Amino acid sequence: MRLFLAFAALFLWTTPLQAEEKVERLLQALHLDEVIEILQDEGGTMGQTLQDSFLDNKGGQVFQNQVDRIYDADRMRRQVVDVFDQSLTDRELDRAILFYESDLGQTIVSLEITARIALADEAIEEMAQDAYENGDKDSELYRLVDEYIRINNLIEENVQNSISADYNFFRGMDLGGEVDDAELLAQLLTQKDSMTEETQTWLYSFFLLAYQPLSDAQIRENIAFSRTETGRAINNALFESFDQMFDVIYFQLGQAVAHVLQGSDL
Repeated sequence: MRLFLAFAALFLWTTPLQAEEKVERLLQALHLDEVIEILQDEGGTMGQTLQDSFLDNKGGQVFQNQVDRIYDADRMRRQVVDVFDQSLTDRELDRAILFYESDLGQTIVSLEITARIALADEAIEEMAQDAYENGDKDSELYRLVDEYIRINNLIEENVQNSISADYNFFRGMDLGGEVDDAELLAQLLTQKDSMTEETQTWLYSFFLLAYQPLSDAQIRENIAFSRTETGRAINNALFESFDQMFDVIYFQLGQAVAHVLQGSDL
């Protein structure tokens, strides 16, 4: 009887670890740590943008150091891990691992990361946008990229996440609690059309650049995975985790800006 209870206790203890190991394996296949490094680099650029737009460059290196601390890699990673752990079933994890650890899955992830890094260069970003705006909309590559973006609802999801991040940024700036949340959200929603246009341009430019080396068959296989229950679950988990991540980051960025404007210590 004691042996049975000991075995049962061991089983209950190891099952969650197996799930955690699957999440970790999937996130390694998605190159999450590389993605976070890119986001941290973009955070440095964001810090300078805030200096120029809100602070007249009065924040100095102290403010930039605060921005670096806000883009904390460990916290950003934990937020993704928590969402994946809570929202994905064992079967979804197994199927996602199978796809993303495959040669095609790794190729796609690597191409997307390479394109994201490349677009940090303004000259390359302009070239990519020009290729999208003036390119052949009847090409098979464009048709497949268009299908992939629409199937995953990437434009609307990214716009919603951007509005949410901006909303939290201005809430963070409101240290005195004087801003009406409903009014703030209404003001941000007036910008939705322009944000949608900008997001569409960026997404098409990005995927046309990233997926150019792929064959039509490879892109179709990626689209087919996106249509599956697992593909949709992964897409939802990514958006939810990054939405939560940026809500926190932007709220704290707003607070950091407000402290400088008020002459407080960061």
